[in-house]
Amino acid sequence: MNLDQLVAGSAGGVLRFSPELSAGIAGAAQAAGLELITVDTRKARDKPAFLRASAEALQFPEHFGHNWDAFYDCVAELATQSGRGKLIVFEDLSGFARTEPEEFGTAVDALRDAAEFWAEQSKRLIVLIGLDQPLLAPELSGITGSSTGSARGRPK
Repeated sequence: MNLDQLVAGSAGGVLRFSPELSAGIAGAAQAAGLELITVDTRKARDKPAFLRASAEALQFPEHFGHNWDAFYDCVAELATQSGRGKLIVFEDLSGFARTEPEEFGTAVDALRDAAEFWAEQSKRLIVLIGLDQPLLAPELSGITGSSTGSARGRPK
């Protein structure tokens, strides 16, 4: 699936992408009417760093408990905000996936569950997880660049 097909569709979910696709994501989100939120996870190598970066970018409440249940609750709660949906981009989780693969898997599971909850609310949550190697999360479908441009979203 390419980026254009993803945002043009109606489904949400969690997918992996190669960091070189970052340039085309903002335009695709805007075209689909989705709010784009970028989480700077390039330096996140463990659960606490991932949760801190997520809480800051997603503007979790001050009482956020910094655990997986609280993470899910806060992402699910975002569905109550106005708008058609959100496209959340975790810039690069390669370090986290390598150093704490089980915790990384738990994060992915929480995001998948949140996307399902959003769908039940007739809202759309697309989560893109940047990884430098597909083998870090082979269970996730990947996206490719725009059909109208290269992997960087530029015209051919």
